[in-house]
Amino acid sequence: MLVSRRRRRRKLAKILVPLVAGSVCGALWILLVDTAANTAIPDAMNEPAVLAVGVVTALGAASLLSMPNRLSEMVGLSAMAIGFHSLVLPIAALISLLVGGAQAGDLRTVALSVGGLVVGVFLVFVGERVLRI
Repeated sequence: MLVSRRRRRRKLAKILVPLVAGSVCGALWILLVDTAANTAIPDAMNEPAVLAVGVVTALGAASLLSMPNRLSEMVGLSAMAIGFHSLVLPIAALISLLVGGAQAGDLRTVALSVGGLVVGVFLVFVGERVLRI
């Protein structure tokens, strides 16, 4: 009974870890596209287009992250994938600031850039440590 319960939890974790990581990557891409594209052309990205970008990215990332056999390897790769996606946020913020110029939303863009950089570096570090073990 105990072994069966443990197996079920591991199987559930092997399904949920890539699914959650893929969803976070999809959400980050929605944020990236929205930050970079809306500055250049206001209202360029409507809800269906942004949602399509997020869903395609989420499904792609989840399918790629579900390939490893060991759960620890899956967690490490998921942390690194989310971290690398977060590291792109400063680039999107830079594009937004260069194209849009100085506007009222600059504080939000700078905060997004700094937050993405800090979270990205942390998650890449954690993912690398998990994969090294």
